[in-house]
Amino acid sequence: MPPKNYKWTFIINGSKCMACATCVLECQDDAIYVEDYAFYAIDTEKCARCARCYTACPVKAVDRVPFEAAS
Repeated sequence: MPPKNYKWTFIINGSKCMACATCVLECQDDAIYVEDYAFYAIDTEKCARCARCYTACPVKAVDRVPFEAAS
């Protein structure tokens, strides 16, 4: 089965993120991790594009972007 071809994905904007970990708690796919011991990031291979992190973020640090832009 070929990999899914998504039209959009989510990324975490480090300049807006306050490191509250709400996105991590909401993610059911274990796709959000801490990168370089300081920043949160989303693993696009694990992400199911459910938007739970996007809606849960209190400071709107999770951005929805075209999939090609996230690569």
